[in-house]
Amino acid sequence: MSDAQNIFNTGITQMKIAVIGSGNVGSNLANLFVLANHQVVLGSRDANKAKEIAEPLGENAQGTTYAEAVVGADVIVIATPWANNVTQDVIGELGDLSGKIVIDCTNPLAPDYMSNTLGHTTSSAEEIAKMIPGAKVVKAFNTIFAEVMTPGKQTFGENKGTGFYCGDYPEAKEVVAQLIQDAGFEPVDAGVLKNARYLEAMAQLNIQIAYGLGGGTDVAFRYMRR
Repeated sequence: MSDAQNIFNTGITQMKIAVIGSGNVGSNLANLFVLANHQVVLGSRDANKAKEIAEPLGENAQGTTYAEAVVGADVIVIATPWANNVTQDVIGELGDLSGKIVIDCTNPLAPDYMSNTLGHTTSSAEEIAKMIPGAKVVKAFNTIFAEVMTPGKQTFGENKGTGFYCGDYPEAKEVVAQLIQDAGFEPVDAGVLKNARYLEAMAQLNIQIAYGLGGGTDVAFRYMRR
């Protein structure tokens, strides 16, 4: 039985989510997932930092090390920096993730954030899938600024910010779409994992507008359905 079937066909609506990375994206997503009544374990290289972040989120949140965070998790969220091989090193600490649903939130940003170090022929999502063969990798949350991942910021007027996602495993994508919705965004399927190359380029465009052109980070893409 697949991870998606385990979560949904047994009537379980509360998931145990390991959020790997205690920066703004990881911390804010952890908060949104807890508010959606999920159980969250925040993993950090500094377990004490993770515990400090998790404590005010309530009894459904806890903090620990990277390796301990993934134990027993239904879904693993990778929210670590790509530069300087940080994500690669962290994944090496997580152990065997075969069969697990892994959400990749990363963008292959250069240290100054003003360019991507991958693109056209691969993506950080595809590279992560190579690092953890057997895992069900889904790209998601990478086109949304951390500032928008806070309660009340996900909606712009009457419209929710779009949460694009892509991957090669339909049942894993179903789980991720539900989590995007639970976090307060409108899920939009962007196809196969290869399309992460375009989502990462979209994120870089958003960064250029926000930082390079001074547009600010209190924005999100909105895909209008007809």
